[in-house]
Amino acid sequence: MTCTANNGDRDTGLQHLFDVRERSALVTGAASGLGRAMADALTRAGASVFYADINGDKASEAAQAAGANAMSLQVDVTNEKSVRAAFAVANAQNAPDILVCSAGISRAQWIEDMELEQWDAVLRANLTGTFLCCREASRTMIAHRWGRMINVASIAATWAPRPKRFNGGYNYSASKAGVLGMTIRLAVELATHGITANCISPGIMETPLTAHALSEPETREAALDSIPMDRLGKPEDLSGLLLYLCSNSSSYLTGQNIVIDGGYSLW
Repeated sequence: MTCTANNGDRDTGLQHLFDVRERSALVTGAASGLGRAMADALTRAGASVFYADINGDKASEAAQAAGANAMSLQVDVTNEKSVRAAFAVANAQNAPDILVCSAGISRAQWIEDMELEQWDAVLRANLTGTFLCCREASRTMIAHRWGRMINVASIAATWAPRPKRFNGGYNYSASKAGVLGMTIRLAVELATHGITANCISPGIMETPLTAHALSEPETREAALDSIPMDRLGKPEDLSGLLLYLCSNSSSYLTGQNIVIDGGYSLW
């Protein structure tokens, strides 16, 4: 007996599970690195995406390269007025359904030499900036009775980094640990509104944030030595998980921290 599968019906069902074509998204830090890769993934999947970044020119270039479904916003996530203004533009288009908080900075220094300004700058960009964006996005999502918040944390929130070249980021680790804790609270308090909140924690990725350190051959070799998959992460490695977290398929997943690190945290 020969069985014939209806591939068309099967494919349509799978596409529906991960469909974001009628969704709107706002991605911070979208001018480069992880933020741009995630904004591009959502745009390619059919979502309408606001590329938001403090560098308005680069955000505009990224959005133009992404195509007709992409728009750019200049926003300083550390500035409450700037965040409100950016979301006012998005709200005028009944957006966003999806928020991806990827904007972040690093100012590493040994504890005995770290200035308060360095500490404050990183906490304000990475943690306070995430809070401000989640607060603004929550209002639209509550009104829609549907929403997806994806906050980019880091393995640095829960593991001391190797190699030693990446040490000294006390402020960075503290900020990302704060993002984890805040996301758990968001997940609990927004669940009844049909909103999920989750974290993605990347490992050692090749981005503008790590470019200087990884340009040193010794550091690069030590980093690779710490990763069972024997390669550094690429921004595109987050795309599949991101689309899952933004879709209806993840409707029963919330308050989780999902690590993508090539096995780094398994040692």
